[in-house]
Parts: sequence; C-alpha cells; structure tokens
Amino acid sequence: MADPSRSTPAALAPVAAAPVAPVLKACDRPVAKPTLRFTDPARFDRALKGKLRRGRPVVVDLDTPYPADNEAPLPLGAWLNEVKQSGGTVSVAPYCQKGRGFGGFFAKLFGGGPAEPYKAARRYDAVLHVDAVDQVVTQVSFAPRKAGQ
Repeated sequence: MADPSRSTPAALAPVAAAPVAPVLKACDRPVAKPTLRFTDPARFDRALKGKLRRGRPVVVDLDTPYPADNEAPLPLGAWLNEVKQSGGTVSVAPYCQKGRGFGGFFAKLFGGGPAEPYKAARRYDAVLHVDAVDQVVTQVSFAPRKAGQ
C-alpha cells in the first residue's frame, strides 16, 4: 500500500525545443603548416624576403584575415603587387564552400609601395586562399613560377 506521506514527483510536461539556428562549422585553413605568419608588419618584409630568396613555395598565414573585397594590408599588398607587376599571376582559391562572386575583388587587391624592396617576389605566382563562407583571405601562397612564364 502506498504511504500517503510520501509524494511522488509529478510528471513534467514536455517542453518544446526552441528552434536552433544552423551553426556553420569553421573550416580548416588549406595549409596546415604555413611557412610564415603575418603578425608584425614591421618584421614581415625581412622574413618574407628571406623565405622567397630560397626559391621554394612559401605560405603566409594571416593572424587577422582581411575581407576578400578589400585591399591587402601593407606590406603584404606590396608583395602581391610586385608578383603581378612582374608578369606573375595572383589568383583566388576559395575553400570551405563554393565562392559567391568576387565583384571588384582585384580592383582593390593590391597596396602600393616601392618596387625594389619586393623584387624577391618577381619569380613567384601567388594564390589568395579565401574562406568562401566569411569572404576573408586567411592565407597567401607564393609559388615559384614555372620556367617560361
């Protein structure tokens, strides 16, 4: 027989779950182990110049990604400008999701600056790795140009 002094917990009514907004999973950057980090612009020129003089591919990881439709921060923009001005290519490689139009992307891409300090970039092509969801440049790859370019 049930003891009337003992109470049994009342059954709880089911609570409707609040709608959950879809959460976009962050994407890994294309290159897991970059060669160089873009953290201190004052030291970046010397570090990148030294890496490019070796004639090997160099991947620069941006601690603070910049919007893909904005100009690259200095001095990175000056290096990309030197690649383009010397006949190399600067291309965009979206990752994470198919890209959504780049509009005037190349119009604002390059920062200015004197050409001579950046001549180590003249034998390279560059690829901007753009997170297609957030539309930000997260990494830049410099690769030696193929012979005959």
